[in-house]
Amino acid sequence: MSYGKYFNKGQKVFIKRIFTAEDRTALDTITGYAMRSQPMQLDLALPYGCDAADSYPFEPGMQFEIRTDHQGMGLRLIASFVERISGKDIRLQFEGNLEFISRRIYRRVDVNAWVGIERAKGNLADMRALWDENFNKIKSGISAADLTEFKKNLINLAGGGMRLPLETPVEMAELVLVYLSIGDKKGIICALAEAVWIGPEEGGEMPQIGLRFLNILEEDQERIDAVVKILLERLGKTGDE
Repeated sequence: MSYGKYFNKGQKVFIKRIFTAEDRTALDTITGYAMRSQPMQLDLALPYGCDAADSYPFEPGMQFEIRTDHQGMGLRLIASFVERISGKDIRLQFEGNLEFISRRIYRRVDVNAWVGIERAKGNLADMRALWDENFNKIKSGISAADLTEFKKNLINLAGGGMRLPLETPVEMAELVLVYLSIGDKKGIICALAEAVWIGPEEGGEMPQIGLRFLNILEEDQERIDAVVKILLERLGKTGDE
């Protein structure tokens, strides 16, 4: 079957690494844009700079779950890494069968929360390494306040990401480290996120920025979802995206 017909040039695609190790519990995703599709292969451009493909630890045969939208439906496929085409382009080989799925809807809520933000200080590899390093520091008992400055912000929060004000300039696909206190007494959440949309600057205020989590513990996503659910129930709302 030809799967390439489901991908148009420029179409946004999310790829999530599939781990064979059972103890891997962290989400590991990146974004790509369809550049060229064939019946069983897909070329993707990664939006994280000219060395993005070299900055991710791709290996031949490494498997990913591909998700995208097609005519209003969610689409899921398994694919394996074939090769780097350039510093920012990769080629994937489709594996298995295509599935049409309901896109997961994360509930979201506006909430005042203590947030720390660390802007990009390097390429994709540098930011992934920094997330891993600082996540492990927090896990070992180091106070997150020693790693970043926290400010209280009105944010829109969901298990898949968040919206918050951020100082300009901000670029699409800019990478940031997020440190988040959600008040459930289970510790600080540390996540690597990318900017997926940028709101307008109005009245001298910082623009609202939409962030999608790329690297975060799945357990922490569940914590966020649980807190969002509680807050929505108090407000009598549903909070669907």
